[in-house]
Amino acid sequence: MIAPLHEIGEARSFAGGVSVRVIRAGWFRPDAGGFFGVVPRPLWSRLVETDERGRLLCRLNLLLVESGGKRILVETGTGSRMSDKDRDHKGVEGGEPATALRAVGEDPATIDFVVVSHLHYDHAGGMLGPDGRPSFPNARYVVQREEAEAAHGDELRLQGIMEVEQLDAVRAAGLLAEVSGEVELVEGVRVLRTGGHTRGSQAVLIGSERGGGRAGDPTDRGIFWGDLIPTRWQLPVRWTSAYDDYPIEAIEVRNELVARAAGEGWWCYFTHDPGPMPVRVEATEKGGYRART
Repeated sequence: MIAPLHEIGEARSFAGGVSVRVIRAGWFRPDAGGFFGVVPRPLWSRLVETDERGRLLCRLNLLLVESGGKRILVETGTGSRMSDKDRDHKGVEGGEPATALRAVGEDPATIDFVVVSHLHYDHAGGMLGPDGRPSFPNARYVVQREEAEAAHGDELRLQGIMEVEQLDAVRAAGLLAEVSGEVELVEGVRVLRTGGHTRGSQAVLIGSERGGGRAGDPTDRGIFWGDLIPTRWQLPVRWTSAYDDYPIEAIEVRNELVARAAGEGWWCYFTHDPGPMPVRVEATEKGGYRART
C-alpha cells in the first residue's frame, strides 16, 4: 500500500528565518531504464524495485518556502492537462499543484513566487490550471532565461517535451520572471542555474549566509536539486539519466555541488524521492556519496 496522495511535511527552519515544508502532490511512474540511463540494472536494482511494466514509483514533490513574509512554491507537478492515455502510460496520480495545496489547507492565492526547475511535463505541467489560466494568479513564475530560450529553439531533441504553451500563457499574463544564473528571490532563497539535465535547469539554495550566528537563529542551509539529482538513488555523481540533455555538464555540476553539500552539511530535498526528507549526504570510502542513515 502506498502513502496518501497529498501530504505536507513538518516545517524545518534554515538560516535567516527561512521555513520549508515538503508537499507531496501525487505520484508518477517513470520508466526505470530511462530514469537510470547508462547505469546497469544490477546496480540500481539494489536500491529500488519496478512494477510489472518496468516503472519506478516516484513522488511529485513540491516545496513550500516562507521567508521575509513571502511564500514561494517550488515546482508545479504534472498539472491536470495531460490526456488520460498519457496519465496511464506515465502512471500519474494527482499532480495538480493548486489541488495539492488546498488538500493540505494552503491557499494557492497566497503564493508570491513559483520556481520551475525546468520545463519538462512533471515539473512545469501545473503552471496552468484546468481552465487554462495560471494556477497561481498572484505569483511570479521564475524560470531561467536559457530554459525559456531553449523551449523556443529548434533542437530536435527538445521538440514536444517542453511545456512551451504553458510558458507562453504565463508570459502573456505578465507573470513570467526570467532570470539568469544565481539570483536571490528573497533573503535566504536563491535560484542557481545548474544546466546538465536541460540547458536552463535550476536548483534552489535555501538559507541565508548572512542569517546564521544570531542567538536562536538556525545556521542550517539546504538545497532543492530539481532533476539534476531527482532522488537519493542518483547520488553517485556519475549516474546520468537518459533524460539528461547535457550529461557531461550534469556530472561536473553534481560533483561540485554534492561535495559542498556533504562538506557543509546541507539538507537535501529531492524532486521525485518517495522517502523522508530532507536528508544530509556523506562521502563514502570509495569516493562517492550517499544519503546519511
